[in-house]
Amino acid sequence: MKITFPHMGRAYIPIQGLLEKAGLETVVPARPHRRGVELGARYAPEFVCLPFKSTLGDFIDGLEKGADTLAMVCGMWACRFGYYGRVQHQILRDLGYEFDSILIGKDDLMTVLRKFISAMPKKKRLRRIVAAIVMFRARARLVDEWEWQARRMRPVERISGSADEVLSAFFTRLETAPNLRSVRRLRREAMKALAKVPLREDRRPLKVALLGEVYMVLEPNLNLELERGMGELGMEVHPVLTTYRWLLKPFRILDPRIELTEAWARRVSRPYVRYVLGGEEHWTIAGTIQAAKRGYDGVVHVYPLTCMPENICRSILPKVTEKYNIPLLDLCFDEHSSPVGIRTRLEAFGDLLERRRSSTPAAGSG
Repeated sequence: MKITFPHMGRAYIPIQGLLEKAGLETVVPARPHRRGVELGARYAPEFVCLPFKSTLGDFIDGLEKGADTLAMVCGMWACRFGYYGRVQHQILRDLGYEFDSILIGKDDLMTVLRKFISAMPKKKRLRRIVAAIVMFRARARLVDEWEWQARRMRPVERISGSADEVLSAFFTRLETAPNLRSVRRLRREAMKALAKVPLREDRRPLKVALLGEVYMVLEPNLNLELERGMGELGMEVHPVLTTYRWLLKPFRILDPRIELTEAWARRVSRPYVRYVLGGEEHWTIAGTIQAAKRGYDGVVHVYPLTCMPENICRSILPKVTEKYNIPLLDLCFDEHSSPVGIRTRLEAFGDLLERRRSSTPAAGSG
């Protein structure tokens, strides 16, 4: 079994660690890029959303690199994400590819687990499973920690891009970290390296919540390096959803806080969205309210064109932001989105937030 899976941010680092520690062979596709999106758009339904097209391109790349098994999670309720795997795999078979499908959904999770376990080496199987879970969680936590560090440092760097340059090398090393000891050593080394990055202590960055469809929030190659661009413009980005939270959502037992925050998001957003749509709609609404209550300077809402849950949120958010008095910027992405256009809108939004802060000194102090 040579397993490939689509990208979403740096989720591939802990996923690869999980599978390889379990004794399975992985084929990691190239990071999302223009050719992959173009391939996905060529074969995908015309009006499907950008994440579908990008992940379809990832699968094509993985198959061309020798993968024989495609693994994909399945969503639920009304969001089209629930049908990604089945539709994409049928498209690929129609194109002539031969492979085995592993569709990871809520209803047949035990069937999927048995399939993975049967493909593992028989020797010391239980020990491999435990080691794989430990490695998965350790890598996921470290990815989360480093990404938070980068978000905190970008708006106050003396030399733009310094933190990203340091962490880029450590992320590459983390991909091949063989055991828990090496992961811990990388963490210590990264902390020392980041401590040497010169910062401007006199600068007070804008605090901005980033929320919306999870793939567009987490995948920098598709959102046109949104977090980095916001940081360069003096914004400290606080994403409502992170790679760590998304990865551990099916394994809540590893971190009970995830279950508690899920329940919180649904409770807070219930006056606006009473039903589960299948996307991140509850996080979008609840995250906006939370940002306002914490004194953030603004909210950036990102989503792909034709995304049903987030387009519903798009019609609700103006009422929420008016009630809680917090500025909102909506950014909609498809394969034709322009980096210059996104940058221009971010610059204008940053200017608005700065003027608002200067006219109301209490804003952004939370």
